[in-house]
Amino acid sequence: MGKPKNRKGEKGPRVVYIRKMRYEDAYRLLDAEVQEAFLKGETLVEVVHGIGEGILKRMTEEFINSRDYLKVLQDGGLNIGNPGSTLVEILGPTKDDLKKYLK
Repeated sequence: MGKPKNRKGEKGPRVVYIRKMRYEDAYRLLDAEVQEAFLKGETLVEVVHGIGEGILKRMTEEFINSRDYLKVLQDGGLNIGNPGSTLVEILGPTKDDLKKYLK
């Protein structure tokens, strides 16, 4: 079995590019993309937030921590992966989760 396909049909995680965006715009895009991935049954999302002052990275971490169906797989620290991105796993929804999000 190969890697999951992203939104463009290529193999790999869905990529959400929020680098150089305003906080509010980045939050809305991240929320919409993660919800779409969740409802389509995708399991991986890579959030490209850049390095900069760390504002978008902190927003991404807070977003992930506020949702029980998301888990950080790789935070792009200095020794692992890209320091300007965070790899997120979307956990399989329970029936209660689906009812909650499909209202």
